Amino acid sequence: MIKTDYIISKIEKYASLELAEPWDNSGWQIDLGHDYTNKVLVALSLTKDVLEQAITNDCDLIVTHHPLIFNPIKKIKLDNSIIAEAIRNNICVYSAHTNLDKTYGSTTDALCGVLGLQNIVTVEEFVKISHLKDELAIEQLIANVKQSLNLEQIKLINPSNISIVRNIAICAGGGSSFIDKLKDYDVDVYITGDIKFHKALEVEGFAVMDIGHFESELPVLPLIQGLIAKTKVEVIIAQEEKPWVMV
Repeated sequence: MIKTDYIISKIEKYASLELAEPWDNSGWQIDLGHDYTNKVLVALSLTKDVLEQAITNDCDLIVTHHPLIFNPIKKIKLDNSIIAEAIRNNICVYSAHTNLDKTYGSTTDALCGVLGLQNIVTVEEFVKISHLKDELAIEQLIANVKQSLNLEQIKLINPSNISIVRNIAICAGGGSSFIDKLKDYDVDVYITGDIKFHKALEVEGFAVMDIGHFESELPVLPLIQGLIAKTKVEVIIAQEEKPWVMV
């Protein structure tokens, strides 16, 4: 067993809570005051299925990317509450969200690594741009992204009919709010998730690949696992599914 404070200190040294956005709720979600931790489960989100995996695998700490608690809680029903069930099973929950998105070696950096992108610079707090050494046909980039992330399809928004790519902007998670800002940069393609209809209408001068919020953030889980594993505690990655199916 490893001291819980030591595990959390490793996370916070890597992604300081001071980096978190004011609206965010990174940090402890459920703190039961455990002095020691036996096993850790890492996940993007704490769902009932993820909690069940933690229980089955005897994990007493869950570390997620998305915070369990965002808005004020007015009532907890003991018969249908992830919070109550976690407490009942003596499981603590900690989240590293926008602080992990903004740190060096961030969620977006993890995505860039899986995509094999290099020559990366940060242009906005959450957004990177990769300058390719050689030009690439957009069809080839699409194929590369699908293969790297094991995707069957992506959403392509390309009103300017971009065919050749040299500069790629990347933002893991939901990056639609940066579309307007990216118009000030030399960008051919923007890779992110959660582009809604009306935001797609604002795309101009570059193409956008919506690869999915869930899919774009999965690469960060091995990073979190490796970070926590340095404390010598056992760490496993949860098996997660998207909350929908394509029919």
